[in-house]
Amino acid sequence: MRDNEIVYVAKAFAQQAQLDRAINDLKAALGPDVVSLRYTLGQDWSGEPAVFFRVVLSDRASRRDQLRRATTRVTDAIVQQLQPLEEWGVLPYFSFRSQSEQAVLKEEAWA
Repeated sequence: MRDNEIVYVAKAFAQQAQLDRAINDLKAALGPDVVSLRYTLGQDWSGEPAVFFRVVLSDRASRRDQLRRATTRVTDAIVQQLQPLEEWGVLPYFSFRSQSEQAVLKEEAWA
């Protein structure tokens, strides 16, 4: 970095406590299909600031006939209400898993 170079820091990194509160407020609005919602801030494959959401869905919402509806509803709600890119300066990425899958894998990052 040169002396006069300006470094952009995404709001999500600079104000992570506020982001935590916004995501916690959002959890309740997602309803009973979402068992757990966790996230990590970082960079995506191209080096852009990103937020990586890990969503544990109820087994009912994870059924084959419900999965697309549930994942679309959750991603749409997060993008529309939280506005990760517009409000927080980070690109959103989503990973989903069922409650049963998490019970078997027991990954702390998803708990």
